[in-house]
Amino acid sequence: MTWSDTPSPAGVVGQETYFFLSYAHSVPLSDAARPDTDYWVGQFFHDLARAVRDHPRRTAEIEVGFFDGQVNLGADLRRTLTDALSLAHVFVPLYSPNYFRNAWALGERESFRSRLARLAVGRAERHVLPVLWMPLPSWEDRPETVQALELVRDPDDRADYADNGLRALCKLSAYRTQYLSLLAALADRIVTVTETEPLARSRAAALTSRPIPDGPGTALVVTTLTAERAPWRPYGDQHQLAVADYVTATAERLGLPTRVVELAEARDRATSSPAVVLVDAGVGVAAARVALDGLPQWVVPLVIAADHARGEPTPEEIAGTLQDARFPRVLPVRTIDEFERCAPLLVTEARKQFLRHGPVDPPEGPHDPKPSLGSAGPFDARRGKAER
Repeated sequence: MTWSDTPSPAGVVGQETYFFLSYAHSVPLSDAARPDTDYWVGQFFHDLARAVRDHPRRTAEIEVGFFDGQVNLGADLRRTLTDALSLAHVFVPLYSPNYFRNAWALGERESFRSRLARLAVGRAERHVLPVLWMPLPSWEDRPETVQALELVRDPDDRADYADNGLRALCKLSAYRTQYLSLLAALADRIVTVTETEPLARSRAAALTSRPIPDGPGTALVVTTLTAERAPWRPYGDQHQLAVADYVTATAERLGLPTRVVELAEARDRATSSPAVVLVDAGVGVAAARVALDGLPQWVVPLVIAADHARGEPTPEEIAGTLQDARFPRVLPVRTIDEFERCAPLLVTEARKQFLRHGPVDPPEGPHDPKPSLGSAGPFDARRGKAER
């Protein structure tokens, strides 16, 4: 895809596209990393792009489509996707069981929907064209499935689509006729909506990891305590992602839905969720103790001391003070390697602490955490074991 250097009146740089393809995939652990792409997602994108390109009513001034497999390695992925969402006329989500548990994919959907806020409901819905990529479990009765199936008129073809999903139709030669028919219907809807009800060029909300998967499951809460401006990047010269986003990406890869929130919101949500607090050693012992006072005992704090030399006592003093306050003790990390090794262990420890000490069926409103028998030794994130 080519991008114009001339900013538009709405402040969005680039060429408009007919559609943006969204799908569930592992969250990249770096802003510069290319996402994991299913081969068949790429194949479907190219097939759909060709069908749109060959449509008789297609306008040459509008680029065909976009998906993140086109992003150059080393590009700012988050910004590139936000720009692409700002330029697309139709959002095409490939719905699957994982899509509704994937914060990255749902974040793309929410970002695009931010551009539809001022439209009438019926018109706004036409700019989102759902595809049933993989069948959903029978107990997940979702309106998105019904919307996707409405595009197929033939009852037999609709049954094949519902039973197998478009991925199977794309992959298996036995369904070639049904696949080509559905491609044509999708392309026709995309071009028709774009040409008859074009979406005004507008800036989409910035793509973040904040959107929460709307399926079942308790989300991990991630927050930071730092004097720095958010998002906090203590390893900025070595690591493009904010530390909270890195922990979030790690949790998503481990299958745990996650939300990044401010500390004040984390205080409310942690009463019924596993939680991680990333603590800047620069805030000092007293400030850390006061800021975390009142959080449930299952909240796991990690002291990050990127600017502290090894042997300087402040990070260990903060961790010790927090352990005295009955939080699980995780030994501080200083280097980026220690932090990256720590991230999956931190997520696992937070979930374990919540399952061990959290409410079985949390009531409405505030409540006191359960007491714990005995004291746990410090969890060494650098080695992945408890010290006693």
